[in-house]
Amino acid sequence: MKKKLLKTRIQLIIYFLSIIIITSYNNVLFLTAIIPLLIILANKDFFKILKKTIISIAFFNFIISLSYIIMSIINNREWSGYIILLNLRVFDAAFLTFLLTTKVNIFRAVSISKNLSFLLVLSYSQIIMYKRTYEDFRLSFRSRNLVSPNKKTLYNFIRSSFIFFFMKSMHNSEEISLAMKSRCFNND
Repeated sequence: MKKKLLKTRIQLIIYFLSIIIITSYNNVLFLTAIIPLLIILANKDFFKILKKTIISIAFFNFIISLSYIIMSIINNREWSGYIILLNLRVFDAAFLTFLLTTKVNIFRAVSISKNLSFLLVLSYSQIIMYKRTYEDFRLSFRSRNLVSPNKKTLYNFIRSSFIFFFMKSMHNSEEISLAMKSRCFNND
């Protein structure tokens, strides 16, 4: 049992070091060479992790890349090298993160510290709560619209959901801040 716990913690440390290397290295060839290593490490979970990675980064990378390209064209600058570098870096980091969550029990890895365990449980419970709320919104929207909704209805739903999640985040952050202060996580 102790060997497994030590292995889990070493994997978490390797993950953090890998993220530091990925985010600080500015060589496209190096970031490209990491991809086959990630494929080997993912093994049979490769396609599942690849799907999660692409879904999670597609919108972010598209918006950031498009805005950078537009600004570079306006300012008459070269943009292709930086866009490739940025997208490779985000892909490598996201894939590595999903690989970690697939292969490592993060709760066990941070069990060495009560504070880290507390923060992880707090974060994880927030994620689960928001995921459940989002799913409830999605199902309620689907049940109330038997026919395909028009764009205005869809935009109103998205706007209302966004406002709800924003307000809930603000409220929860205040509550969590108070809870953390009561447990001596005071950083004032």
